[in-house]
Amino acid sequence: MKTRNSKSMLLTLFIPYTALFLLLFTMIISYFVVSESKNIRETSLRSIENSLINLSNHIDLTVETLDTVSQNIIYSNLVKEHFASYINYASPDSLQNASNKYNNVQNSKILYDLLVAMIGPNSPADQIYLYGLNYGSFGTGLDNTTSNASVTLKEWYEPALAAKGDKYLFQDSDERLKKYYSYEEGQHFLTLCRVYYNSFNTPQGIVEVKKSMSSLAQLIQSFHSYGEEFYIFDADGRLVYPFSEAPGAPDYFNRISDTGTPFTRRENCNMKKAGSTSLLYYTSPYSGFTTVAAIERRHLLSPLYKYIFTNVILLIFTCASVIIVSWFISKRIGTPLNQMYSQIHSFQINDDTLTDINLKEVDTGITELHTLYDALIKMQTHARLAMQRELQLQNKEMQARMLALQAQMNPHFLYNSLATIQAMADEGMNDKIELMCQNISSILRYISSDKDQLISLKYEIIHTINYLECMKIRYNNQLFYSVEIPDSLYRYKIPKLCLQLIVENAIKFTTGIKAPWYISITGVLTDTYWEISIKDNGPGFSEEELKDLYQKVAEIDQTEGLPNLEINGMGLMNIYIRFKLIFHGKYIFRLENRTPNGARITIGGYI
Repeated sequence: MKTRNSKSMLLTLFIPYTALFLLLFTMIISYFVVSESKNIRETSLRSIENSLINLSNHIDLTVETLDTVSQNIIYSNLVKEHFASYINYASPDSLQNASNKYNNVQNSKILYDLLVAMIGPNSPADQIYLYGLNYGSFGTGLDNTTSNASVTLKEWYEPALAAKGDKYLFQDSDERLKKYYSYEEGQHFLTLCRVYYNSFNTPQGIVEVKKSMSSLAQLIQSFHSYGEEFYIFDADGRLVYPFSEAPGAPDYFNRISDTGTPFTRRENCNMKKAGSTSLLYYTSPYSGFTTVAAIERRHLLSPLYKYIFTNVILLIFTCASVIIVSWFISKRIGTPLNQMYSQIHSFQINDDTLTDINLKEVDTGITELHTLYDALIKMQTHARLAMQRELQLQNKEMQARMLALQAQMNPHFLYNSLATIQAMADEGMNDKIELMCQNISSILRYISSDKDQLISLKYEIIHTINYLECMKIRYNNQLFYSVEIPDSLYRYKIPKLCLQLIVENAIKFTTGIKAPWYISITGVLTDTYWEISIKDNGPGFSEEELKDLYQKVAEIDQTEGLPNLEINGMGLMNIYIRFKLIFHGKYIFRLENRTPNGARITIGGYI
């Protein structure tokens, strides 16, 4: 026993010191976590934003080189002349002539050399195709074949013609070039088409310049620092990257194009939220391509989680150090206090009589503690004597107050009973007055049988039923009642006459409306509480009445006194005071209205 209490004393000193230091360090670390979380998130977004801009710049650079190659071709009169000659020589009628065949071969060699020179040694383009508007095509680069097929069969023909000499961009997978690449990314090409005109401003042909997107795919794969996914859309909203969209893939282009969706403007791009995904996007004014970076918020905050994890480890290490230091400090201060406790433990305040005090000299080693020790001895002696006197006075006051409250019940009931018999006599109910008087006599014997504060619920129920039977006689059987109390509840005790008083109050207000009138008494018993509810079908409490009653309850709780109660108006507050005095806070007392009408009063206690 002494060891347990000594430990408790050490803990009393140890816990506050430890909690103080831990709170301090926790607040410091929390401050840094909160202050840095925004910076970490912003750093992550800025890194993704930079990747997005780099990706867009790479696309623009590729488009610019393709655009340069295409313009070099259409502005070369030599290329256009030789391609026009190739078209003339490539007609079916022209190729039947042997001389034309020879001239076509020579012209094709010159055209090929010219186009190779346009590509140059740095290979800004992987493939160049020249198309006549009616028939004929000439390829240079990966594919050096020629064809007499019509360009009008190409899917891009109409959009390219509608561009009227401006560049038309798209991504495609050209079957003619797949054999030159062994991996999927290399089979997809960024393609630029442009119509060129003759001196009469009439469309003469189309130049198609292609560049493999393998370098773009490799660049995108190097960007996945935070688990983000990159998407590229052309000006018409078609998916450029990834090269094939799986079923059910998110339609991010429509999301970012929706002007009704709010967005956040950042330094170099914009950002929108799509569920748990953040979308950063940028549209190039040069190429018209839109690059999108989609990242789950949990991935975006992964650096923050790592930062928090590091700080948690630091906090655990700090806590361990604080606990050790606090323990040594607490032990240094608690040792003399434990010596004091071992001396005063034998004369703790008890509810019974004083015990003999046999004190020993205690050397605490601390002057202040020694003085405190002597003061505690004197204070405890006086406090024990004062507490015993206070308990005796409280017990006597409790008994007096309970007897006074119960004594108030007898005249209260007799007053109401005489008023009821008078009313029956006025109504000529002489044949029932005798039976009524017999019942009242039985009820009065119950009321005056003893002065016990508590009575078994079983007998209180029997008494209440007798009272209800009297009221049925009084009101010509227009009053109905029901009692549903489980047998297990009968063993509990309540203040005498409480149920009758509540029922009497319910009848008083219920009979003010049109008959029939109903009174219901039900009981509930659980593992933690028991309660009895009295319900009626009367007008119920008004808001003003409920407010006034609960105000009286609050006044009783605040003053702990017995209010001045009149015989004709003391009922509910009488019950509340008796429950409060007897059950010491472990009571239930509720006043409420029922739906659609009527009142419900609930009393009970906690187990």
